Amino acid sequence: MVIGIIGASFSGLIAGTRLAKAGHDVTIIERNRSLGGTLASVELDEMVLDYGMSHFSAETRTFREFIEELSRKEQLREWTREFSMYDGDQFHEEDPNASPLAQYVMTNGMHSIANYLSRWVDIKTQEKAGGLTYIGPDREKKRSWMINLTDINVFECDAVIIATPAPEAYGVLQTAQDETAARKIIREIDEIYYDDCITLSATYNQASPEWKGIECERSAVRWIGNESSKRGIRDRTGLVLHSSHNFFKKNEKIGDGETATKLLEEASEIIGSWALQPESTYLHRWKFFKARNVIDEYFMELEMIDAPLALIGNYFGNRSLENAYLSGYNLAEYWINKYSDVTVA
Repeated sequence: MVIGIIGASFSGLIAGTRLAKAGHDVTIIERNRSLGGTLASVELDEMVLDYGMSHFSAETRTFREFIEELSRKEQLREWTREFSMYDGDQFHEEDPNASPLAQYVMTNGMHSIANYLSRWVDIKTQEKAGGLTYIGPDREKKRSWMINLTDINVFECDAVIIATPAPEAYGVLQTAQDETAARKIIREIDEIYYDDCITLSATYNQASPEWKGIECERSAVRWIGNESSKRGIRDRTGLVLHSSHNFFKKNEKIGDGETATKLLEEASEIIGSWALQPESTYLHRWKFFKARNVIDEYFMELEMIDAPLALIGNYFGNRSLENAYLSGYNLAEYWINKYSDVTVA
């Protein structure tokens, strides 16, 4: 079966990898140059900083097996089991609400997860899917779907997986709703809302703090990650700051330099005035950074026998990286069993 996946997110890469290993012909269409969505890293002053998802834990056997796979290949390490907290007034060495689970990081940055998974599938980067066309059972064309690309080209496939944030999936499905039974899915994903986020990566020519990360409450900064501690660097410091959704909205049209200064000022109130004097910085604005509400399933499927279509992503199950993995994994396993007698033609 020829499968087109819209979005090289973590869910999309997992689903694509498993389906490709099962013998299906998988192509992922990604509008950006980079892969993995919020699995994003940047190198500043010869230090790798994760400016999207910072770390992850595992509660299920399925995801632990993936972690063990990465560990065997020396791509992953345990980072910490405790974080600090800022309650809006005071800094606390230990966060009493923190999960006791081990928190993992990638040795060479979170982006390396996407690089690791991309080996198994064909990926077309900088290609945007503008819509879907359902061909129908009575057709001269061989495939059930056409993914319409914005450069006037099309990609024909037997099945489609949409692995983008819900608002983007909504836009793609809108183009197909008159010809398919997509309306029910469209109504459900229209109820998904996201928190946007500005992240600021910064390096400092000073010794790394003892704390690993700070969960912040009642502040424009929601998270301060000590990236140098992930890499075992002691003589320099790398930080990544995550803003609140409200800060994003208030500064959406403000220039990067002024926005960075505001975030550093907020951080200095928590960790000290040294935060105001970075060596280098990199600012990124994330739309659809984290879903506020989720769908209590691993995936949604448009049940058309001749034209499979499904949605996966981090808005299924809960907002963790683990559930993004489980979303792609469970759809792939379901389709592998469901279409076990379908061969690539």
